[in-house]
Amino acid sequence: MHNFPAGYALAVINNRIKILLASLLLVVISIAVIVAKPLGYNNSNEMWFLPGDPNLVSFEKLQDLFGDSEYLVVGISARDQDLDVFELDTLVMIDEISTMLEDHEVVTQVRSLSKYQRTYNKNGMVATDNLIEDFDDIKTDSDLINSAREIMKGEELALDSIITKDFKDTRIMARTEYRANDNAHKVKVVTDLKNFMAEKGYEKNGYNIRLGGVPLVGERFETLSNTDFGWIVPLMSFVMFCILGLMFRSIVGMIVPWVIIAISVVVFQGIQSGIGFPITVVNQTLTPIAMLIGMATTVHVLSEFYGLRTVGLDSKEASIRLIENLLKPVFFTSFTTTIGFSALYVTKLVPVREFAIVAATIPVIVFVFTMTALPAALSFFSTLPRRTENAFKRDWLTKFTNALPDFNYKYRKVITALGFFLLIFSFYGVSQINVDTNIFKYFRSDLKVTDDMIYFDDRFKGMGSIEYLVTSKDKFSGEGLVKEPDFLRDVGVLEDFLENKKETGNALTVADFLKQTRQAFSGDDPEYYILPDTKQMTAQLLLLFENSGPEEDLSDLKDFDEINLRINVPTVNMDASEFNGFVKTLKSEIDAQFPTLAVEATGPMVMFQAQSEYTDKGITSSFTVSLILISLAFFIVFRSVKFGAIAIVPSVIPILLAGGIAALMGKDLNLGSLIVGAMTMGIAVDDSIHIISRYRLARQEGSNVHQAMQRAMNESGRAIITTSIILVIGFSMFLMGRLVPMIDTGRFAAIIFLLALFGVLFFIPSILYITDEDQKKA
Repeated sequence: MHNFPAGYALAVINNRIKILLASLLLVVISIAVIVAKPLGYNNSNEMWFLPGDPNLVSFEKLQDLFGDSEYLVVGISARDQDLDVFELDTLVMIDEISTMLEDHEVVTQVRSLSKYQRTYNKNGMVATDNLIEDFDDIKTDSDLINSAREIMKGEELALDSIITKDFKDTRIMARTEYRANDNAHKVKVVTDLKNFMAEKGYEKNGYNIRLGGVPLVGERFETLSNTDFGWIVPLMSFVMFCILGLMFRSIVGMIVPWVIIAISVVVFQGIQSGIGFPITVVNQTLTPIAMLIGMATTVHVLSEFYGLRTVGLDSKEASIRLIENLLKPVFFTSFTTTIGFSALYVTKLVPVREFAIVAATIPVIVFVFTMTALPAALSFFSTLPRRTENAFKRDWLTKFTNALPDFNYKYRKVITALGFFLLIFSFYGVSQINVDTNIFKYFRSDLKVTDDMIYFDDRFKGMGSIEYLVTSKDKFSGEGLVKEPDFLRDVGVLEDFLENKKETGNALTVADFLKQTRQAFSGDDPEYYILPDTKQMTAQLLLLFENSGPEEDLSDLKDFDEINLRINVPTVNMDASEFNGFVKTLKSEIDAQFPTLAVEATGPMVMFQAQSEYTDKGITSSFTVSLILISLAFFIVFRSVKFGAIAIVPSVIPILLAGGIAALMGKDLNLGSLIVGAMTMGIAVDDSIHIISRYRLARQEGSNVHQAMQRAMNESGRAIITTSIILVIGFSMFLMGRLVPMIDTGRFAAIIFLLALFGVLFFIPSILYITDEDQKKA
């Protein structure tokens, strides 16, 4: 086993042409898979949950009973020069947008001021007519607008639902078709709406139109992430290309890493396509991650290759020796990185699990190609550029790594004490960490989508809602339950109970339509805006409503068998912990105050906030699993508890410290933090493995501590610093994104890798000077 690296190295170089051809074949196969099964995009609510998850079961029940539950919302405010929204230009605009949406292929219903129908007594008959019958008439008769304004003052079903009580704001609510595990239709309807409004020139006429709802959030996620990655990845590539040029002063050194990266990306995408995992907001970071991992590993290989060439070996000998020297450390760095990604699988979120599976293959792919195809290719490059040779002998990086051992020895006690202080501080900071999020925090605060969400929160008690499924606990209840007076009375009281919470707005239920119809049947007497007294009266009122000519058939408020009712309760935006606590508190109060009702909370907002709860648990679980497994791997790699502990501490402190600093600054952790924690745990330990492996090899060959440290820094320091610079700058590019999870990923990763670099360059050498035998400087 001791001679395995040497035998393996000879086998690779002796079969280098075959290896290169096999690598090419694998790339071709991967491309064929990607073409045959192209990657789709999915940002639907249900894709986050495992089959059988209670949240998913409730949501699917909602879809089965009542159909579509997602709304695209358009908010319209009165212009400064207008009294309210009851102005000719505004009403015409509302009608044009409503008609456009009503005719759209993915919209199943539109509620708006122009489509609003009132049920009233018309010549002794219950009638349901449009608030504005003919928009051509209002263009010539302003009294019709004034009449509509007066009528709206008494429309309980509309006030604070589609129009505010001061008539300053109104909204159009377009119910969109529900398509499981699909986001394309959301992008289409939002894009079509934006194009329509741009063509009409509403903004030029002084209107600030707001957009919200689940389709808008889905469209923004996909559009912003695609757009951001579309320029961030090329910029990241350019910066990394420049860094490679500065470090290696070689065209080969600048191009070869990109060949490995391209191959790795194609292969992992081929695996992703073959498995059938779609692109999500989580795994869209896989390509940049593959770039950074591939770059980090190839830099170590190239540094070793050029270092060996500088001391006189030819390209073939240098390729053999680099495999011998790096096979073990590169294998274990890939192994620990794979563990870090794999630890994310403990979460209950499906996209995170899919990310874990695919991401775990990337270090393996990179290892295979950097330990086969890369040295095989390098063995053909016989010329060593003079600029590269000079850089490896006397540039600033070489001088810096040469000076580090003396500096660390001189200040070893101070550095070690500082390291342990930071460790203690990081544990305190971690105790203050809070995992939380809300939909507002997923977009940068200066974006219009964030401003629009705040608008809906202020004017309409939020753009989201809690969907309640309501039926009776009486197992003998059957068809026609919704007509029972006692059941309706309890539902009416429940609706009032929900509406009276400061966090909620006006709900909409079948009970509201029954009260409105009874009032119309009773000569529009407000005293009869009450529920029916008997089952027969309920049936009669429903029949009267159906025969009065409404476009609303109530099918989204009561199921076909009339056993279940739906209550849609608008809810202001809250952090996930606050929202989940609110929903749980409501459940306890409902169970206590309404013992005869079976009430179940669901809907897109409940689904979204449940993701945060799983994220909270996932951060702790995945980090713990990753820490335990990587620690065990270290003890196995170094066959020493001491060296394993020395290697793991500098990798853990940066993660804990970054999280602690964020907590002390009042910043909550989110899904991006979950991914960063597990990812950086695996990657950050790589440099520790390289530096300690070289150190122990030198010690085993007879060097004292200082000599071994000089060799470790000279042989691995350059690559460690280069890869860290690439990782820090590469992840810093994410800070220019517009999605907060992407920004947080970049921020935390850059901080962690920078701190990890200081740990490897200063803390590990200092503690080795103190704890290892023969610690006196030679």
